[in-house]
Amino acid sequence: RRVDHDLEELAEQDIHAHNSEYFLATVLDAAWGVTDRLTLSAQLPFVRRDGLREAEHGHEGGVHDHAEVAALGNVSGIGDASLLAKFRIAGSGSSGFSALGGVKLPTGATRKRSLQGDRLETEHQPGTGSWDLYLGAAAGTRIGPLQVDASLLYQFSGKGSQETRLGDRLQAGVALSRRFGPTNDHLEAHSDHGHASWDAFLEVTAEWEGRQRVAGLIEVESGGTAVWLQPGLRHNTAGGFSVGAAVGVPVWQDIRLSHPENYVRV
Repeated sequence: RRVDHDLEELAEQDIHAHNSEYFLATVLDAAWGVTDRLTLSAQLPFVRRDGLREAEHGHEGGVHDHAEVAALGNVSGIGDASLLAKFRIAGSGSSGFSALGGVKLPTGATRKRSLQGDRLETEHQPGTGSWDLYLGAAAGTRIGPLQVDASLLYQFSGKGSQETRLGDRLQAGVALSRRFGPTNDHLEAHSDHGHASWDAFLEVTAEWEGRQRVAGLIEVESGGTAVWLQPGLRHNTAGGFSVGAAVGVPVWQDIRLSHPENYVRV
């Protein structure tokens, strides 16, 4: 969302800002129900950023020259895998309360280079090189025809590659969903095998990211907060498969200047 002129102005204020055309994430997820209460899961992402650009000051005789925008190119690769455990503390069926915990592993690429041959900063790499800890909780219940779900997950970021510690992250959300088609209150929300159905849902999520540190120095203009509104539809086939889509728009955001504001996500 930032043109070159915007990036140049920020660079002249010593704000290290960037922009990209879009970000794509594809995630392979495997889960195992160890018991009726304990579920273990693993996630492996593949990420891609297109059209990455940033502006930096030039130097001539030790004095800052006019800032120039560099096209860094496209970045893609395997990201950091995550291992998660969910333990149901109370409830059964579509209602209950669960605790969440896990760890993010440094499996992603951290040595991707720009079009100029320079190693990209850690925040632009597919992987971070850090071990991170996850802690959170999830709850859900049925109210008449509606399913209400809420979750909260906090990520404690560790020190990664290039002496970089990305900011901690917090994700919290509340979702309402309504099923159209055959239902069975004794089954889980996605287990109505033998009958096709549709789900309409509306989700509100809040996402916070703390400031990052590079070589021990805090980047003051990194991180921020956004609140998203995401309506969507999901079709559940009689064979047990489902396909869905949602469009998210930020209804409020306070993103610091090193990152562009959010526009839309699908």
